[in-house]
Amino acid sequence: MNLSTGELAALGCAFLWALNGLLLRTQSAKIPPATMNATRCAVAGGIFLLILPFDSSFSDLLQVPLKEWGLLFFSVTIGIAVGDTLYLVALKEIGISRAIALSGTFPLTTMLWEAVLLDHPPSSSLLTGSLLVAAGVVFLSRQASPGATAADVPVRLKLGVFLSLVASLFWGLSSVTLKPAIAHLTLIQANAVRMPMVAIFLFFTRILPSDKESLRAFDLRSFLIVASTGILGMGIGAYLFLYAINSSEVTKAVTLTSTAPLFGMIMGAIFLKEKLTLRLVLGMACCMAGVWVVV
Repeated sequence: MNLSTGELAALGCAFLWALNGLLLRTQSAKIPPATMNATRCAVAGGIFLLILPFDSSFSDLLQVPLKEWGLLFFSVTIGIAVGDTLYLVALKEIGISRAIALSGTFPLTTMLWEAVLLDHPPSSSLLTGSLLVAAGVVFLSRQASPGATAADVPVRLKLGVFLSLVASLFWGLSSVTLKPAIAHLTLIQANAVRMPMVAIFLFFTRILPSDKESLRAFDLRSFLIVASTGILGMGIGAYLFLYAINSSEVTKAVTLTSTAPLFGMIMGAIFLKEKLTLRLVLGMACCMAGVWVVV
């Protein structure tokens, strides 16, 4: 099997997103989701703005049609500002395993939006691959954590499940609208614009109205952890995601990135010494089969 650079970028993005989820879960109890999202987007945006002069001229941004700016704003608002924030709330409510598994169904919502908006009927291989990945993440999400206590059981399970599925719906729509939005932008330009856009949007709509209460729980350690997710997930990961979107079919790219739960479980087994069970192996097998079907 020969993977294209776009497909490799999508898998690399999935790995970084899994690592991101693990890091963010450690801070979700004390840092509000919108604050975490704004912080990591601000850090990632700052990095891309520093790189931008080496990629292209700022004046090139003036050549982008107004329609594409509108699509970009719409895409980042529903996908990152709203979708990612809902996902972070779900992480807090139901934990990383369920949240990633449920939101990982966004290849299916991407197909739905493509069929509705672009009149693109999904191919049988993409549909089969997406269903296998979805089955895999369900297996993985059902894996119980050894040694879990009653205090670890999420109280607001229904809310977390609902928010994860809504995030999946928004991510699918964002993916479909993103490709035409960046038709006249380089990957560096797109991220240099969209990341600060999200940070500013969340600052004025969520952080500022809270009278800076959401910033009081931020100590240096928490800031460094959240900032690192901005570099890894929103910086490098977002670059890889846009590269994959630009270099391959949208549905194929998002299907490959939806293998993030598989990487998350592998990390848990290696670094946290989590036991490999039959259910875990079945989940991994489904995800890998889904990847092979798609590529």
